Amino acid sequence: MNIYLVRHGETFQNARGTYYGSMNVGLNKKGVAQIEALSKFFKDINIDKVYISDTKRAYETAKIILREKPKSLYKDERLKETSFGDFEGKTFEELSKEYPKECEMWLKDWKNFRPPGGETYMEMYERVSNFMDELKQMKYDNVLIVTHSGVIKAILCYVMEENIDLFWKFACANGDRVLIKYEYGNLYLDSIIHPLLVD
Repeated sequence: MNIYLVRHGETFQNARGTYYGSMNVGLNKKGVAQIEALSKFFKDINIDKVYISDTKRAYETAKIILREKPKSLYKDERLKETSFGDFEGKTFEELSKEYPKECEMWLKDWKNFRPPGGETYMEMYERVSNFMDELKQMKYDNVLIVTHSGVIKAILCYVMEENIDLFWKFACANGDRVLIKYEYGNLYLDSIIHPLLVD
């Protein structure tokens, strides 16, 4: 099984550099262009199933990719980005001024720190792991998952012997495409491609 992970295109909040896991915003012009470029890669691939997070940016990204061959989109709550609670819509610089003690705690224990009203990275990782456990039981050739940076990094940690400590070892830009393969009971990372490198 080929598992294609796509991070949604850029939004205004991405351009500002904010934390905004739960905010429901759409793509900006650059984000649309990123996904238009990426869509060329999928032109000749027969996608069996499409999973997306329940966000406008993921929906818009999937619709652009599948424009020439519409598919049903299956929304899955487990594919949502980490919820940052009261930190939503703010940059780290802004948070450092408004929540200095909380930011200090966050830096000391990033896996288990819970922003006020939000969730921990471990909670996000656990729901993503649950999704992947189920996906491995499916019998598809090609699966497309349109989601978020944190979720994609969590999936990569899952692939790498379920080691969440590797979370910050992966980059994931807007519009990136990651290919994970599942063969003979083994998950492995095949490739990571930025849309600007797609022919």
